[in-house]
Amino acid sequence: MLNRRDFLGLGVLAFGVAAAPINLSAVNFRETKPKAWTAKSVDNAMKELFGTTNATEGKIKLKAPDIAENGAVIPVSFETDLKASKVAVFQDANPESTVAVFDIHENAIIDYAIRIKMAKTGTVTVVAQEESGKLFKVSKLVKVTIGGCGG
Repeated sequence: MLNRRDFLGLGVLAFGVAAAPINLSAVNFRETKPKAWTAKSVDNAMKELFGTTNATEGKIKLKAPDIAENGAVIPVSFETDLKASKVAVFQDANPESTVAVFDIHENAIIDYAIRIKMAKTGTVTVVAQEESGKLFKVSKLVKVTIGGCGG
């Protein structure tokens, strides 16, 4: 049974933990790598973001629909067991290729799901950079239909 003094002590402890400063930081890649966001191709975006386009296929699981009836909300998810420091999502259907860039904490589990917009049929590519600098990628073609009629 919890007495009043113990209850108040736990409340103060909980408040202290909640109010303690947490050292979280994120890189604003739009400021640090602005050319990656205006690149017109996946290769150019990769080069701007990672410094190279050399990437090994595999080690990333990518899920995206084969056919997307609505190009405005295409579900894309990816996961990997790599000890990655950065993960980026690209597509080649829109004028700008870079969709998202994630700065990964060293102990993070990489299992992300996002929704992207594609104007037409194109390829979605996910690239992960290991802490050693080595790149891995996976790609998938997503057919975007017009009005859901398969065209």
